[in-house]
Amino acid sequence: MTDFIDSPTPPTQEGAKHDLLSASWYPYDASDEWRQSWPSPPAAPAGDWAVAAARGIIHNLLDRRAIKRGFEDVDEDVRLEIVETIAMIIRTAPGWYEQQEEATP
Repeated sequence: MTDFIDSPTPPTQEGAKHDLLSASWYPYDASDEWRQSWPSPPAAPAGDWAVAAARGIIHNLLDRRAIKRGFEDVDEDVRLEIVETIAMIIRTAPGWYEQQEEATP
């Protein structure tokens, strides 16, 4: 998927599936040992759907020219924390959103 500015087409489910699949092959939160091995064995699967979604989001961001450099040279523990934090936000969002809807008159 390219930067929206470079390719002004709206996001699609196919594009999202591509990000999810690509992220499953090369997860951002993979260990340094796994990243440095060649050929790399299959990556560990995501622990749940929210981790898969977080990895997919990061994969999408890594394909955007102005953003991707910020994700390079990040320590393994920080990469893991980033994925876990995004996954927790994804898990929490439905309940939070529902509470906001109920609180809005």
